[in-house]
Amino acid sequence: MRIHIPRVHGETRREKVIRSLLLILVFAAVVWGFTENNKRVIERLNLDGAIYDETHTLDKDQRKFIASFTRSLREEYGLDSKIQIFGGDFVVPELDAKTLYIGLAPSLGVAEMRFPPMMRQALGDGFAESLKTAFLLPSFEQGDWPMALQDVLAEIFNKLEALNKEES
Repeated sequence: MRIHIPRVHGETRREKVIRSLLLILVFAAVVWGFTENNKRVIERLNLDGAIYDETHTLDKDQRKFIASFTRSLREEYGLDSKIQIFGGDFVVPELDAKTLYIGLAPSLGVAEMRFPPMMRQALGDGFAESLKTAFLLPSFEQGDWPMALQDVLAEIFNKLEALNKEES
């Protein structure tokens, strides 16, 4: 099989060069557009995979923050996270030994946090409960649970970072 590259036609040599450059420019623009579209699709899939929000309360920036937390947790510590927000009651899904789980039902005032065994050992058994009682449960009454969720994620990451620096 032989590849046939089309000839560029033009009246003069200069016209042929200009048409060739324009053809290359069009090709480069198509490649660039394709890669940019793929980046957006991947970003959107990562954003959707980071959180499940039945209430549709979280805005774009809050969803980006959660996706960033999920990505950082995976890159820095090899752990996954599953964050679910329900409009009503919920059941904690099956989790593996590397998944942090946060489940919220703001309308019911219920929060559930499960740390992977290694994370629980490193952060302490009472850390998840303290985050729940200090941040999440009071936020349901005040209606600012999206901000409290961000605070909880920041606290988790900050504590992991502090432990990581202690070991170094």
